[in-house]
Amino acid sequence: MADLYDYPDIYDERFTDRANQAYKEHYRKLFAGKAVHSILDCSFGTGNLTFPLAELGYQIAGSDLNEGMLKKAGEKAAAKGFQVPLLPCDFRGLSARFDRRFDCVMSTGSALAHVDNEDVVKTLHEMDRCLRPGGYLYFDSRNWEMAQKNGQRFIIPQPFYQQDGTRIGNVQVWDYHEDGTITINILHSYEKDGKIFKTNQFQEHLHPFSLRLVKDELEGMGYTQFEIKPCPWFEDKPFSEIGWYCLMAQKPY
Repeated sequence: MADLYDYPDIYDERFTDRANQAYKEHYRKLFAGKAVHSILDCSFGTGNLTFPLAELGYQIAGSDLNEGMLKKAGEKAAAKGFQVPLLPCDFRGLSARFDRRFDCVMSTGSALAHVDNEDVVKTLHEMDRCLRPGGYLYFDSRNWEMAQKNGQRFIIPQPFYQQDGTRIGNVQVWDYHEDGTITINILHSYEKDGKIFKTNQFQEHLHPFSLRLVKDELEGMGYTQFEIKPCPWFEDKPFSEIGWYCLMAQKPY
């Protein structure tokens, strides 16, 4: 079955101006008072979750394993007038591609779950190697503990509409496997005048990880000043009530 990440135009459809503003406010609050100027996002995708930082004046750079997504990101950066260095790179080998250190290294879009838990830990160390002393490591993620506890199989996200009235929707069916992994099957549809005229099917195979796993690893590396917030951050909630969260922590000097 097709991988959604091989279709950057479809991937971008659901990211609206409203979402862009929400993430801009999220970053504005989260980065307030922190000595951050340069930022590397090592799961850049097409840039939806990183360009808001450029709009706030941060110097951003990006990498991603999917070169098609990066090509789309480069086109978007040029259209926005941003100078954004972009490199194709597996985040498990990040430090081999970047010879400078950043004030913040990020992984956005719940990308860490695309690799197994052992490689999540490896990626945290690779991110750390590209981070200056006193800098900040950041990632966002689905709350996999909540997902596994609820065991919800059928999810229908809110549809949205294009300017010509086309309704874009999707239905997700989650399969929970004995080895702890999750497959998300996605039926993506286009509808107009009450009729579906096009569908696509996609599949994601993911490796849930616990907050404790990453927090313990970062604490063992000397990280402090942990902040765990909803993503995007509108209001504070207990972790057990957050469906999608971000974690930011400071590297020791």
